[in-house]
Amino acid sequence: MSHLVGNISLVSGLTIVSRFLGLARDVLFFTCFGVSAIGDAFILAFTIPNLFRRMLGEGTLTSAYIPVYSEIEKNQSLEMAHRVLNQVISRLFVFLLALSLSVCLVSWMASDNQWISSQKWINGLYLNSIIFPYVFFICISAIVVGTLNTHRKFFAGAFSPIILNLSMIGVLVFLYFGLSWRGMDLVTGLCFAVLLGGVLQTIIPWIQLRRNFSWRWKFDLASSEGLEKIKTLFFVGAFGAAVSQINVMVSRFLAYSLDSDGALSYLFLSARLIELPLGVFAISISTVFFPELSRAFISGEGERYDNCFARGFRLTLGIILPAAIGLALLSDTILSVLFQWGEFGGGEVDIASSVLIISCFALPFYAIAAYFVKAFHSQKDMNSPLKAAVLSFLINLVLSIILMQEYGMLGLAWANVGAAFFQTIFLAAKFKGFDMKFIFRPDSLYVFSISIASLVMFGLLWFFKDQQYFAENKLHSVLELLTYIPLGVLIYALSLALLGFPELKYFRQKMGLPN
Repeated sequence: MSHLVGNISLVSGLTIVSRFLGLARDVLFFTCFGVSAIGDAFILAFTIPNLFRRMLGEGTLTSAYIPVYSEIEKNQSLEMAHRVLNQVISRLFVFLLALSLSVCLVSWMASDNQWISSQKWINGLYLNSIIFPYVFFICISAIVVGTLNTHRKFFAGAFSPIILNLSMIGVLVFLYFGLSWRGMDLVTGLCFAVLLGGVLQTIIPWIQLRRNFSWRWKFDLASSEGLEKIKTLFFVGAFGAAVSQINVMVSRFLAYSLDSDGALSYLFLSARLIELPLGVFAISISTVFFPELSRAFISGEGERYDNCFARGFRLTLGIILPAAIGLALLSDTILSVLFQWGEFGGGEVDIASSVLIISCFALPFYAIAAYFVKAFHSQKDMNSPLKAAVLSFLINLVLSIILMQEYGMLGLAWANVGAAFFQTIFLAAKFKGFDMKFIFRPDSLYVFSISIASLVMFGLLWFFKDQQYFAENKLHSVLELLTYIPLGVLIYALSLALLGFPELKYFRQKMGLPN
């Protein structure tokens, strides 16, 4: 238990640092470029390798690779597991090198094509020809990081986004403030900063795996039984990841097609805010528990697997549910403090708050669905998450088309909630052993305790907020957050402790407090 808590704390802590650095990076980016065609061109160019990263590297390939690697290490040897690792990296090396060269060449030639008259597209293609090789480094890094995670080494993976943010921030500060670079020169330098970050993101975990586990990379295109298993799992998972990315693209396209200005911006803003607790806590928990679930499943230890699954589930729900409630309850204050500057006024805060409150209903479902997906992957079941992704896409598409006619962007937000709800229900129904008996078992998920504690927190915070102790200005909004967030955490923790939540019992024992 102690090593799991320590690993979750490590991953969550580094993720928090990464998120704040990402915010600083975005602030610096818009300071340097503003809302400009050049800035848009960079965002477009940077989006493309990240799309491939989600489909080829992080998530899909590692989810297919880690259970097979764990099984080979346990049943055969570490040397045989390293052989499979080399086979995977060798194939990635060849494929990604060919893909990067092809995309860069086509993008560079297209940017110089006289048939393209839009300067925005010319700039985007030119920058893409520079930045696309980032996918080469980050996908290989994802496999090495996944291997370290299997050995319960989580620092390199959690630190990886920090490296990229520091690289981009450092280059922007040096070029913009130090050398006074502007325009295309500056954005070209930023593209090379991304590549530098990608190189460092690969080198650091590579060295750690070599030093700690005596791994030596050898170019190996031979086949093996383990590699064939990974291929089978990967192609199904990759299709599911592609469906998820198409789902995001469709939602954004529909938002952009609305007559009202700013619909996409409001939906994007709410998505960024709910990604904070989702990334810091839910994804961190599933990242740490995934190797544990894989090992328990491979060993055939059903009871250990159920206990591990229940522990990760209740931690996910126990953190995300009150976070969603607090984010919705304090949405207007949070938006005012963070974004009410310049052209983003009080009216925009009100509209954004309405969208954010709706999005908060989807947050617990996103978190639980993400945990279920990792649990299915630990069992080498890629088909169930794929079916769930297709179901989510179809429901989101149908609900979006229907609801947007009457409710515009709010309808699109509710469509996302509906899709997330049905995806989670489908995954829960397909997961073996997840039934009413398991849900309400006293020593299992603690759904009742988490729900009651969350309602108590909501009721008391609603009462205090309704008293309007704070005036409507920036300083008082900051004080309101500094008061209500710790108060909500305290109320929730005390309520959960009284209801016997096991992880709180563990922390009290570690601190020497009486039960």
